[in-house]
Amino acid sequence: MKKQEPEAEAITPTGKGASVTPGSQLLDWADAVRRLTTGSFRWLTTLRPDGSPHVMPVFGAWSEPVVFVASKASARKSRNLDADGRCVLTTAVDNVHLIVEGTANRVLDEATLGRASDAFEQVYGWPTTIAGDELDSEYGAPTSGGPPYRVYQIMPSKVIALPAAADFMPTRWRFT
Repeated sequence: MKKQEPEAEAITPTGKGASVTPGSQLLDWADAVRRLTTGSFRWLTTLRPDGSPHVMPVFGAWSEPVVFVASKASARKSRNLDADGRCVLTTAVDNVHLIVEGTANRVLDEATLGRASDAFEQVYGWPTTIAGDELDSEYGAPTSGGPPYRVYQIMPSKVIALPAAADFMPTRWRFT
């Protein structure tokens, strides 16, 4: 069964200094996915209990139709996601800024943890193994507190692509 791609719509720039190259097209969804599966850093914004934002770099591995992120149980981002899953994940790849807005849920089942482990290996070359309801690894980022890690899957409500150069129209995809 073929996965249905989200429908793209233009975000028309307005205001002083806003411009788009004449004849620009929308960014193709496949181009956005290619960038989301590139092993660059992502920035995850979560909400603190008082509603203020908290931003940290993370590995974010796209595996349709979700983005997996890994985080130490004691990390502020984990505590924030456990309390309120609303979040934003951003990255910039090949002159395209991508913004994924959505809701994160903790992954607890073995099948989805396996899918997340495979995604981290594919996107970052980061080998992990399932350890109960978390992922373990021989190593982690120096600032991560070390393995094991909880896994969260972000279900996107929308993805936005903004050009760093004016070679495509700012594009938005909405998910249902």
